[in-house]
Amino acid sequence: MDVSAKNRHSLFNHRRAFLLFLMMMTVIGIYLLLSTVHVLYAKADNGDVLIAERVSADTSFSSRYTHSVAKCPIIEKYEVSNNYEMVLMESWNCSFGAGIETEPPPGATDRLEDGFYIIDEIDKPFQEVLFHPVSFTDQTITIDEETWNISKEPFVGRTFALTIKKENWFSYLWTKLS
Repeated sequence: MDVSAKNRHSLFNHRRAFLLFLMMMTVIGIYLLLSTVHVLYAKADNGDVLIAERVSADTSFSSRYTHSVAKCPIIEKYEVSNNYEMVLMESWNCSFGAGIETEPPPGATDRLEDGFYIIDEIDKPFQEVLFHPVSFTDQTITIDEETWNISKEPFVGRTFALTIKKENWFSYLWTKLS
């Protein structure tokens, strides 16, 4: 085989590899556009995305802050339902005053544990949960095992909402990377 035949064969292999690469990228792109995920967003009132996390029907998340008057921790625990609503399941506090809820809603139970008054089985669905954190409340949001201190930048002093949206993978990845 002469040199020009080897070059043609090598060029043919490079073209074939490039076409195979393009086909794989096209298949991946179509997959990312057609498959969907559910995303828990924290979006500021000006539209800024502060948090974007994939969730499933068994995802749990919580909010914890120090009450500004009672100076005790308030913890609210949520679960993502099968129809992707945020469901308030439990509320924990250690004070009986300063506007803190102490009456369980119908169907809920209450108990005392380790100095906390706990309202269980609240089972109240939300489409949106609003926050307006301030620096002195030391407020956090925990989604599964990841925690954000929302009493610090870029959250502090901004009103934002937690919502769950169904999106294609490409949109989710674009939001996460930007």
